[in-house]
Amino acid sequence: MFFFLIGFGRTTVEDLGSAGTRVCPNCGNRAEWRFLRVKRWLTLFFIPIFAYSARDAAVCPICKHESED
Repeated sequence: MFFFLIGFGRTTVEDLGSAGTRVCPNCGNRAEWRFLRVKRWLTLFFIPIFAYSARDAAVCPICKHESED
């Protein structure tokens, strides 16, 4: 009998640096936004095998509002 433990949805976030100073449309604060790359992984026995989803987003550091720029 074989037993495989496969999972979806493990997420990693990579900080790519500054996205500039912006006024957030959600909270209205002016702040230095960060540019992030968010990846979702397929895992086998809790070991990430490959990323099946990746997106880049600028994020407000105050309210965490994301903008797909």
